[in-house]
Amino acid sequence: MKSSLSKPVLPKRIRRWLAVVAVLVGMALVVGFGWRTWKQVQFNQRVASGEIQVETLRGWMTLPYIERAYGVPQAELRQALGLPATGFDDRSVHDWGEEAGLDAVASRHIIEKLILEHAPPAGAAK
Repeated sequence: MKSSLSKPVLPKRIRRWLAVVAVLVGMALVVGFGWRTWKQVQFNQRVASGEIQVETLRGWMTLPYIERAYGVPQAELRQALGLPATGFDDRSVHDWGEEAGLDAVASRHIIEKLILEHAPPAGAAK
């Protein structure tokens, strides 16, 4: 008497292809997540070294946040960007650019220049 458990549910050829597909999908996932992890490690190393990069300045940041994070006085930021001296502290850099008609790239360069001017000298204690 033959047992129904000994007969495979799927033909051998289909099982083989499914195994190959599963291995390829697994490899793709490993490569994808490995790449993301590598990029994050590189980013964290640059941040830890104190290097200022374009990636660290985000559109959601407000002027008070930039003042606290990078030590650039808000008054200097407002003056350099041609913004009112006070008010709208909760407005993001992106929103300021849209409201004031500022060029996004030019305003970003102005802010980065101010950040670099206020950065502590290399090798100084943080």
